[in-house]
Amino acid sequence: MTAINAIDFTVQINKLHHLQIVEKVYSEELAPNQVLLEIDRFSFTSNNITYGVVGEQLDYWKFFPTHSGFGIIPAWGLANVVASKHPDIQVGQRFYGYYPMSTHLLVTAKTSKKQGFWDVTEHRNSLPAIYNFYTDTAQDSSYTPETENLISIFRPLFVTSFLIDDFLAEENFYEATQILITSASSKTALALVSLLANRKQKETLNLNLVGLTSKKNIGFVSKLAVYDQILSYEHLADIREFEKTVIIDFTGNHNLQYQLQRLLGNNLIYNCLVGLVDWQNQAGEKELPTKGEFFFAPTQAEIRQKVWGPTEFQQRLGRAWQFFINNIQQIISIKEYIGPESLKVLYLDMLEGKVNPEHGNIVRLSSSSRI
Repeated sequence: MTAINAIDFTVQINKLHHLQIVEKVYSEELAPNQVLLEIDRFSFTSNNITYGVVGEQLDYWKFFPTHSGFGIIPAWGLANVVASKHPDIQVGQRFYGYYPMSTHLLVTAKTSKKQGFWDVTEHRNSLPAIYNFYTDTAQDSSYTPETENLISIFRPLFVTSFLIDDFLAEENFYEATQILITSASSKTALALVSLLANRKQKETLNLNLVGLTSKKNIGFVSKLAVYDQILSYEHLADIREFEKTVIIDFTGNHNLQYQLQRLLGNNLIYNCLVGLVDWQNQAGEKELPTKGEFFFAPTQAEIRQKVWGPTEFQQRLGRAWQFFINNIQQIISIKEYIGPESLKVLYLDMLEGKVNPEHGNIVRLSSSSRI
């Protein structure tokens, strides 16, 4: 029996600034259909902070349970099989998917033809299926070794953006002529506005795409050249308040919501709440005129897969992904964080909103990935 040393990066569920590195040991003697993966790399964006902030409400802590009072924030990345008791999964295969911030993950696999497998470990069976599937990179037409960092960073966020774009188009944009996107420099926002701008051009839509961002990020946001108008949060008065408007809010900032709702009044016809980039300012003294509607991507994905079928869903997603990745890789630089101490620094900076939008953050915890 060979012992495999592993670590989990855990955070206190009700006090996200409190961290604890947990050491554990796996054995290569697995039960039938179990597979042990060594996590080579995962991305870290403000989306991971959202997972932590709403972890209890949306069950994100349930994916990778750990010791009492603590949780493991999920992340998207790539891992290699180091031990397998499943007849169709071999040591050395590489899979993209939803992983813990850890060096290893033990799964119980159920394969899906040659595309990959589902983790059917009992505690995950009641959780959204989109998070439980692991894609074999050798069978993934959109995967290349050269772009796997961008895949880790953008693909999970891109799925959300793809689904929002599709949802709004199906609703005919609620008859709006203006779409306001907050936290315009965030990676999910960049993906969304790229899709919206492409749709606007192809379908000759009358839509004014407005990005709201901090003053220091205006230059970066301008590089992608897809927003019709970019405003800092200090210049909300320049918004065309008399246009029928949809808000896509990635900040979660209560006071910003209040200002926008008061400014637009009845011309705010749909208020879509997506992210919590500014998670520490979710509360405010003034009551919001309207609450908005939270967009939960897994629900919309299930709806679309039923309508289109899983194959067509993946084909449409793949075409949109190729369009986006060709544009975004020109303005993003990859920054690697190696080992748990480096991850601590990145994590705490992210909690405090210290985000450089020009960086795509990749974390590598396992010892073999640091060689």
